Amino acid sequence: MDNVLFQNAIALQADLDARNAVASKAKQALNDAAYVQMVLFISGNQSEKINAGTKKAGAFQSALIEECGFKKRHAQTIASISLNKNIFKIVSEGLAKLPEPKNDGQLAQYVTDILADNDLTSINKLKSYIAAPVDKVAKLLEAIAKLDEDELDSFMAGLESLTGE
Repeated sequence: MDNVLFQNAIALQADLDARNAVASKAKQALNDAAYVQMVLFISGNQSEKINAGTKKAGAFQSALIEECGFKKRHAQTIASISLNKNIFKIVSEGLAKLPEPKNDGQLAQYVTDILADNDLTSINKLKSYIAAPVDKVAKLLEAIAKLDEDELDSFMAGLESLTGE
């Protein structure tokens, strides 16, 4: 290409690639730190044994907002995951099979290992684990209902070819 503007735009791609790599690494480091934080909250609840929906749970969430400066939504996410009874049960049953932790660091490591054994290795996996099951058929019907006329015709044609009708 002889166009200088195109050449300059293409030359910038290496810079964009480098910046995307840095951003990706930073995002991964942020996600890793958020997961470690969640493990610490879950570990802390093994000691405190706070039940969701109680005054103590409300105080925990308020403390996250007021003392730690978390946004309300983030504090709700932390509370809903770290106080979840199913996660608490998995961790407490796993801890019952292990020797008594010698310190908080060892407790956190045990909790990390138990969560990993149950494939709960990210914040998103923890969120999915505590989320209500999704009715896939209802979601499909809802999406179909939102289609405009042309999209609906295209969908119907695709469905007919799938079903052989």
